[in-house]
Amino acid sequence: MNLGQRFIGVFTGPKETFGVLAEKPVWLEAMVIVLLAAFLFGFLIAPFSARDAADLTDNSPKMKEMLRQRLGEEGYAKYMDRIHKEAEAASPTYKIQSGLSVGLMTLIAVFLQSILLLVLGRLVSGSVQGNYRQLLSAMFHAGFINVVLGNALRFFLITAKQSVYKISTGLAVFFPKLEFNSTPFIVLNNIDLFQLWMFGVLGYGLSAIFKIDLKKSLIISYLFWALKAAVNIALTVWGMGRYQ
Repeated sequence: MNLGQRFIGVFTGPKETFGVLAEKPVWLEAMVIVLLAAFLFGFLIAPFSARDAADLTDNSPKMKEMLRQRLGEEGYAKYMDRIHKEAEAASPTYKIQSGLSVGLMTLIAVFLQSILLLVLGRLVSGSVQGNYRQLLSAMFHAGFINVVLGNALRFFLITAKQSVYKISTGLAVFFPKLEFNSTPFIVLNNIDLFQLWMFGVLGYGLSAIFKIDLKKSLIISYLFWALKAAVNIALTVWGMGRYQ
């Protein structure tokens, strides 16, 4: 099964695709696709994220005071000048840095999550089957759903809204009056439809890797998603709290 067949198979025939990957866990080509998609997304949204960051700081006396204490008046003035310049016209360097940052964070997340999912899968299933390479292969291929397709839609929404913070592919999309920095929005935004799809498909991979039935593998997959979402919610609420 070549890369093109695996890419299409993730969407159209996940059971067969992940069954093949469990037997022959190739992941390097899938990693390259995920990395390029993540880099491109970070690169393209850089102008919008720069404006959002500047607006968020401008409207937060708490963050301004924190920056003054940390950087001093001269450092604070230089920092504010820089973020406003990037907000007006993001430089190629800023866009590349944004792309590299998103790409690197995506790779780190996949490598780390694969380790944690291997441990969780063995603990919950009681299976001694499965290895790290198989989990990497499954995670990178499942990532086609969220990183490639999901980010394509997110970029379209970001372009339409002219903002990174004010868009959602989660349940928050059904509550347009919520403020993006409110706790309800953050919670609902983390119940992301592409993430749910991705971890549902990943269940086929875990079933083939750990040699367990699909019901149990879906429990493991969504349990991991719930734990990951809880951590993301806590970090986001803490981060936004610094501006309020």
